[in-house]
Amino acid sequence: MRKLLTTGLLSLFLFVPYAVGAITVSDTGLKGTADVANYDTTTAGGNIATFIGTYIIQPVLGIVGLIFLVLTLYAGVLWMTSSGNADMVKKAKEILVNSVIGLVIVAAAYAITAAVFNALSSGSISG
Repeated sequence: MRKLLTTGLLSLFLFVPYAVGAITVSDTGLKGTADVANYDTTTAGGNIATFIGTYIIQPVLGIVGLIFLVLTLYAGVLWMTSSGNADMVKKAKEILVNSVIGLVIVAAAYAITAAVFNALSSGSISG
């Protein structure tokens, strides 16, 4: 029964996207897929701000998010395995608080950077 359920779920996840048209098989390769998705295949749109955002900021934000996730999981495991030890619980709380503060700082820095880039690209700053 378990094998049948596993096979059924795997089949559902593999073949339903084809049935509803979410995935189409194309012989044009990646370029054709990018064209279908209206994805700009030029060098990050040909704009330096877009290039920096695509190839520098997004990967760094992804790494920061991964670090936050790992720290949160570590603090949670530390707290759950503390067995009532007050020092371990305190350490776990400090890790959680510091990781959230770090995430807020990174999010604020991103928001400020995005606002500055948007203002510079639209020319709305008058000097």
